[in-house]
Amino acid sequence: MLLGPWLALCLWLPACGRGSASPGAGSPGPPPCEGPNAGAGFAHTLLRVACDGTLHPGRARWTTSDRAVTLDFPADAQGPRGSELVALWPPPGRPPWLGHRVRRFVVLQGGNIRVEFDDPAGDAARLFADPRLAGGITNIPAGDARDAIDAGAPAVVTRHDSSIDYARSLGRTVRLLAFDRLYMMAFMHGADAAGANALAADVGSDWVGMGAVGARRLPALNWEEAAEECEAGVPETGGLVPRAETRPVWGIRAVPAAPPRPTVSYRKGDISARQIAERVVSAGLRQGALSAVAYELTGSQERLAVRPVADGGAIWTETDVAAVIGVRAGPVHPCSLHAEALRELGGWSGGPGLRGGTVLPVGEAAAFAIGPGTGRGT
Repeated sequence: MLLGPWLALCLWLPACGRGSASPGAGSPGPPPCEGPNAGAGFAHTLLRVACDGTLHPGRARWTTSDRAVTLDFPADAQGPRGSELVALWPPPGRPPWLGHRVRRFVVLQGGNIRVEFDDPAGDAARLFADPRLAGGITNIPAGDARDAIDAGAPAVVTRHDSSIDYARSLGRTVRLLAFDRLYMMAFMHGADAAGANALAADVGSDWVGMGAVGARRLPALNWEEAAEECEAGVPETGGLVPRAETRPVWGIRAVPAAPPRPTVSYRKGDISARQIAERVVSAGLRQGALSAVAYELTGSQERLAVRPVADGGAIWTETDVAAVIGVRAGPVHPCSLHAEALRELGGWSGGPGLRGGTVLPVGEAAAFAIGPGTGRGT
């Protein structure tokens, strides 16, 4: 039984009141967002989303027609365009295209591009606010950036909390670029929906208040609905590695080995994921309703331990009763987010649809740009 809401961008929900934007002709709109807690799109993105949810030109302007979005690049636009840009895009069968049924890319005169869809979902133009389609920085380093700051790098992009604080202490300008990382908790078992959501809210609120700089929580969309819509085109995941059998020790009577301590996994070097995993462990140590929910979800009353996963390692192994995963956040279709979660959870016994377990949203973390300014950081 799959419980818990899937974090979705409000941009894809009709109830959010976001109408289709008018063609992006004319001068660029207002800055996408202002203030320390608002998400500003990367400066090089093709289109940009304002704080009120409206779509504005970025490096390109756009027009929409029957099942197509055309990107028009001004003569002085910076960055790749035309065939150069298309060559940098992910294949149509991978995120962030999933859910949109892309037919083909057509390069037009002047480096403009028309993307044709068989059946576009929602306001397909919003897809082009995704940084992965901009042909620029898409992978933000998770590690310590203080050496680069000390070396005088004119521009550093990071989500490393200590580096951000360090840059501010030196008077470097700090600007929030985008909420680009979405975090979720996956558990081996199910629980009452109200209790599971209460645990997610507690962990998420604590993380936002005390964890990563620029973290936030968002409205939700039911994961089960996304799974039903999206599973058909997603490869299946494998099962868990079987637990090792107890083997006799030569010359003495075999003594059963102590069961391994249950763990909550996270990607090593991902500070936000570690912070969330630690909060899952803490939830199991409390008294009361949340502790009971944590027991239901993990299937264990033992004290949990966090397990860092090195690059290339499996996020889910025989000791794990929960895992914290991070995927791309942005104006993408839920099917793209669903596919990324499945890929990250490869080896979970929940199977291709994550059935038999629970996926709960926690929130988003932001990336920041550190510039060479001499004033006090913002």
